[in-house]
Amino acid sequence: MGAGEWGLLIILSVLWGASFLFMGILVKELPPLTISASRLTIASLLIGILASRRPKNLPWRELLILGVLNNTIPYALILWGQRYVSSSVASIINSTSPFFTSIFAHFLTDDEKINKFSMMGISLGFSGVLAMAWDLQGSLIGELAIITAVICYSYATVYGRRFYSMGLSPLDIAFGQLSTAAATSIPLAILERPWLVMPSQRAWVSIIGISVFSTALAYLIFFRILERAGATNANLVTLLIPVTATLLCTVFLGERLELRHIVGMCLIMTGLLIMNLRGEL
Repeated sequence: MGAGEWGLLIILSVLWGASFLFMGILVKELPPLTISASRLTIASLLIGILASRRPKNLPWRELLILGVLNNTIPYALILWGQRYVSSSVASIINSTSPFFTSIFAHFLTDDEKINKFSMMGISLGFSGVLAMAWDLQGSLIGELAIITAVICYSYATVYGRRFYSMGLSPLDIAFGQLSTAAATSIPLAILERPWLVMPSQRAWVSIIGISVFSTALAYLIFFRILERAGATNANLVTLLIPVTATLLCTVFLGERLELRHIVGMCLIMTGLLIMNLRGEL
């Protein structure tokens, strides 16, 4: 990847790292499906305003699959899991995604095969994740829910590559994905009777933040990276997310930043650099 892609990757890691901060605030006040549906609905409306200037026939069936795998299921599972584990731990588990993505990409694509650099980089990054989570505390069922979410959108990352052969832009894909995910999330959220809950001002700010910045803007950046650098490189962002999420949650939620977190972050950064050698050697 070039400097431009790395810059986008860092920005994206901050936006998605902040989503764990916002979710950590929201799960204390709102039920998980309601949070997910609100996030997706607001984000899809914002993307829809931009997409409306470029009318195009979209492959809605394929976008529905992408939306369900990349948003509807993972968002609900992560939010539900965060009721049992801390925001920092959730982001650490989330960072295992490149491992699953590289496996899916190896078997499902012709140009993203696992080689010694990708294997070394992912292994080192995964070691960093284990170092950060060594004293992991929390519910096993919550951790398993987040791992299931990671597997879903790791596959969705590879699945999303097909849309570029259809001539779709990152904006088209983001709109189709988020709108179908919102449509499938709203009926589920109604079951939670969200009208009985009165969110605080802090919760409203978090809903806006996670919808506008951590979803709408973040997905535009993500699909741009996917288009320019491939699925495995795009999903490297999940190795950076624990760094930004842990720092944000330490500052704003009072979650502790320990020596193992610092060691893990260093291992993750080294793994990223090794993986980038694929394109240079």
